[in-house]
Amino acid sequence: MHVHGREPVSWPHQVGVLPREAAAFQRRDETDQLQAALTSSGTAVLCQVLRGTGGVGKTQLAAHYARQAWTGDELDVLVWVSASSRPAIVSAFAQAAEELLAHESGDPERSAQAFLRWLEPKPPGSEPVCRWLVVLDDVADPADVTGLWPAKNPYGRTVVTTRRRDAALPGHRIDLEVFTPDQAVAYLVDFLAEHGRHDAPDELRALAQDLGYLPLALSQAAAYIVDADIPVGCSRCTHRQCPSYRRRLADRATSLASMLPEPGTLPDDQNTTVSATWSLSIERADNLNPAGLARPTLQLAAMLDPNGIPQSVLTSEPARTYLAHHHHLPRQRRQRVRVPQRPLQHGGFHEPQVPEVVGVPGSAVPSG
Repeated sequence: MHVHGREPVSWPHQVGVLPREAAAFQRRDETDQLQAALTSSGTAVLCQVLRGTGGVGKTQLAAHYARQAWTGDELDVLVWVSASSRPAIVSAFAQAAEELLAHESGDPERSAQAFLRWLEPKPPGSEPVCRWLVVLDDVADPADVTGLWPAKNPYGRTVVTTRRRDAALPGHRIDLEVFTPDQAVAYLVDFLAEHGRHDAPDELRALAQDLGYLPLALSQAAAYIVDADIPVGCSRCTHRQCPSYRRRLADRATSLASMLPEPGTLPDDQNTTVSATWSLSIERADNLNPAGLARPTLQLAAMLDPNGIPQSVLTSEPARTYLAHHHHLPRQRRQRVRVPQRPLQHGGFHEPQVPEVVGVPGSAVPSG
């Protein structure tokens, strides 16, 4: 049903927001596999499923493909869906129906089904051909997509990212693993070079091995090294006060291992090294001015939508009140700090601002 007085948007049109590309994005064999599988030939499998544990770069790979297809004039409509739950999928499809079909809002399920019908192939010549791509990012449960799968259409493509490795998700499966040693080193070299650093290849190779070649851990470590301006490693140093990242990482991983009750307690097959990179980054952020706000800010954000939080929420009166009452001073910063109490005109905190958390998803992070 069309909304009175409202017309559908014209093509090309994008629904949803693509994650920005990670700094020093590394092209992999799987990048070419996805590109080849999603060609316009009639023999292509039109649904591709990118599978892998958290932090290997599934979302970044899907976003890279979508961005290339969009900017390469291969698409008329691009729909990016944060698909971690059924309501999120329905909401995204309903938004697509409202924008592309001028469908009346108010009944998300009905609008979502209208959008799915629109994706179905049409008799030749009956309507203009639309080349579309739907990306379902981070499908947690195949049951969430029951009745919501985009139709098979020679002009349409579907990409799914998921941590699930069972056969419940239809389509051609592409398994994404951690970086190869060479890819990991190339990532570190490229990222650090963007910030004017040219560290010894042997130290970078050793750090990559320390981190198990996991893209997410590598991005956190690289961001920390640049932000703290510390050496990657110091092969000739033996004292425990060595400032290098590898020494700090080893010490933190050891302490975390002693706190875990048993192996396998961390999610997504992560190990203590991955947790150590997060721990170091959060500690670093907590010591930036204004000291002691990074942890409560993360705790607050953890209660909100992981797919995007409006800035106005984090700068609202309740959020600022929460931070004012829950900030703490790290041991290294036992000094008086002023907690922000009023927002700036553009939505930020009154100076000093809440620090950006080093290593939290952003330009440096190839998300999972």
